[in-house]
Amino acid sequence: MRIRCYMYAVSVILITLACLTSGCDKVIEELVTPESVDRVAVATISDINASGISGIATFTAVAGGTHVVIEVQNTTHGLHAMHLHTGSSCADYGPHWHPMGVPAGTPGIPVVQATPDMPPIGRGEVGNILVGEDGTGILEFTTPFWSLGGDPNTDILGKLIMIHETGDTFATNPHAHHMNMQMDIHMESEQQESQPSETTETHPSSDDDTSMEMSAVQPGGGSKIGCGMIVLME
Repeated sequence: MRIRCYMYAVSVILITLACLTSGCDKVIEELVTPESVDRVAVATISDINASGISGIATFTAVAGGTHVVIEVQNTTHGLHAMHLHTGSSCADYGPHWHPMGVPAGTPGIPVVQATPDMPPIGRGEVGNILVGEDGTGILEFTTPFWSLGGDPNTDILGKLIMIHETGDTFATNPHAHHMNMQMDIHMESEQQESQPSETTETHPSSDDDTSMEMSAVQPGGGSKIGCGMIVLME
């Protein structure tokens, strides 16, 4: 009881002293009304297989969802696919995080493009980030399909964000018929090389352009080059 009285007396003294310098109304409001603190999580992205990539992803809880900013450095120019995986660490990762059970092969769009009226093909199918010639890239968006805690169908805490060497088509979930699509791509590429078109003759560099486009986007995004675990900031 004495301790409680003492703490109350100290509080009164502090408020009185603050009133003398700043005005009672403002000080009392600041002391009584707590500031709202945003719930923020981060994932520090490190390289896989000596790719050299680095970066950070920041996730902030906002009204109606999560605001996301993903930044990468030291990687190749072009598109790079991103997915959320389950797992205990980047060295021990599991499959894509896929809580809603969308049937394999369902066509759709990634999370970065999804809206409440048009949901994603999977809540772990993030999207592609575009990296410039200087090796840096940034992707920023807000999504209603992720949360920091709460519903396990939206909670991204503890998930692994994976970055791939190329972009992903995000044509179906979860990359169903991957091998068939890859075979079709290679067959089409071989046919174009064996039968040069008028476009090739007019533009000698078109073969190079085609190969760059083909390698920039493929089902699944190719090899994994970066990873980070999403953890809540204290």
